[in-house]
Amino acid sequence: MINTLFLNQINKYSHKNINQIKNAMKEVLQEIILCGLGKTNFFKSAVFYGGTSLRIFRKLPRFSEDLDFTLTDNSNIDFDDYILYAKKELESMNIECDIYKKEKKVNTTVLSRYFRFNLKKLFDVTYNEYSNQIISNEILSIKVELECNYFNGGLTEIKLLTYPSFSQIRTFNYETLFASKVIAILNRKWKSRIKGRDFYDYLFYISNKIKINLIYLENGLKLFGYLEKDEKLTIDRLKKELIARFESINFNEALKDVLPFIGNSDPFIDSFNKDTFLLTVDLIEVM
Repeated sequence: MINTLFLNQINKYSHKNINQIKNAMKEVLQEIILCGLGKTNFFKSAVFYGGTSLRIFRKLPRFSEDLDFTLTDNSNIDFDDYILYAKKELESMNIECDIYKKEKKVNTTVLSRYFRFNLKKLFDVTYNEYSNQIISNEILSIKVELECNYFNGGLTEIKLLTYPSFSQIRTFNYETLFASKVIAILNRKWKSRIKGRDFYDYLFYISNKIKINLIYLENGLKLFGYLEKDEKLTIDRLKKELIARFESINFNEALKDVLPFIGNSDPFIDSFNKDTFLLTVDLIEVM
């Protein structure tokens, strides 16, 4: 029987449809994995960032899919050992999962592992009335990624995770998180579908009047080849780059990507248009 802590945590969410239940279930599982990592020395060399970090510790009003980490020094860590610690945390709550490693066709600096759960089993013990809507072998998958390329300038802080037990998690501060999001917006190359979640998060930072860690942003853009090593990133240059990026985006397509992770009454829905994003550039400040 799955631990009642898991069941009780899911019941704290407001559910109106099966998709919202899946999102809530995934978020609770993410927190358990994160807690397992926090009980090790993983965060001596790694930091938690990205949309899920923003969701769990900064109250981002959308659900998120992945757990993203990056190294903050040149430590050579055994990622799979830490993944197994997280798996043990899940097993301590009687939650079964498999770990899947996808073979990559090209070499990258990112390590990816997938926690895969039998969704039918989870629904049978939590939301039996919806269980007949789940395919018998349907999988709920949570990707955990570690970026092994590190660069200087990131500022970190310790946050306290309270579920399923107290665990200290190192994450970037607000300004560095915003910088990492701008790196994604400027540098990410979409193959087929625009990742609208990046733009949604951008609006969240702007609405909260968060400044950008310009040093971290510059170093990141240089590392990923967006800027040359001898180029200097000023706020004026940043604004010009963002304007060019926003001019190239189909925001109707971007909104389609983010809709499964937000409610229909989300205040940012009506803001997904080119004019709004172009106007936000005037609000950008750097630390």
